[in-house]
Amino acid sequence: MNQTSLYERLGGYEGITAFVDDLLPRVQTDRQLGRFWQNRGDDGIEREKQLLIDYLCSNAGG
Repeated sequence: MNQTSLYERLGGYEGITAFVDDLLPRVQTDRQLGRFWQNRGDDGIEREKQLLIDYLCSNAGG
């Protein structure tokens, strides 16, 4: 059985951050989902990005 956590297998904080860095621009330009980020400032987007990173890290066992 694999002893490493999902968090470790995803590359830890850096790996999850890289994933979110790739995902967020795609979601923002999506035809259906982009509207949720349409009127957000840069600070709001950065805050949501950090919340998503924290959420994924926590749920992956980090």
